Amino acid sequence: MINDPAPDAAHPPHSAQVLVPSHGLGMNGLFYLAGGAGPHPTVVLLHGLPGNEQNLDLAQAIRRAGWNVLTLHYRGAWGSPGRFSIQHALEDADAAVAFVRRPEIAGKFAIDPLRIAIAGHSLGGFAAAHHARADRQLLGVILLDAWNVGSSGDEFAKVTRPARTALVNESFDDLGN
Repeated sequence: MINDPAPDAAHPPHSAQVLVPSHGLGMNGLFYLAGGAGPHPTVVLLHGLPGNEQNLDLAQAIRRAGWNVLTLHYRGAWGSPGRFSIQHALEDADAAVAFVRRPEIAGKFAIDPLRIAIAGHSLGGFAAAHHARADRQLLGVILLDAWNVGSSGDEFAKVTRPARTALVNESFDDLGN
C-alpha cells in the first residue's frame, strides 16, 4: 500500500517552471517539488527520444515519496530552443545535474545537493548512464528501458544507405509522421 505523506500546510508540494541553462540556451524545465520543509533528495528525470513519453507519472510518484524531481526538454525538443541531437541530449543531462547542484538553485528549491540522482527512459536512460559514468557524487542512477545508442549505430552501419534510411524510418517513425 502506498500512502501520500501527511500534509504540510507550511510547505505543500508544488511545481515550478524553470529555464535550465545549457550551452547558452534555456531548456524548458519543470520542478515537481516535494512537500515538507526539506532539503529534499532530488532526481533529474530525462525523457526518451522526443516523442510522446515523458514519464510524468513517475515524477508525481517520486514527489509523493518525498523527493524533488526536475524534468526538462532537451535543446530543440518540445519548445526548448536550439537544435536537437543525441550529443546535445548528453550535454543537456550534464547541464541539468549541474543546475540542481548550484547553491542558489538548491537553496531556492529545498534541494539537498548531497542527495542527487539521475534517471532516464530510453534515450534519457542512455544520457543518464553517460552522465553517471563520470559523476561519483550521484546518490544513484535509474535506467528505464535504456536505449543502447552504440548498438543501434552498429546495426545501422551494417546496411547500405538506402536500406539504412528505411531502417531508421522503421525504427523511429512509429506513427507515420
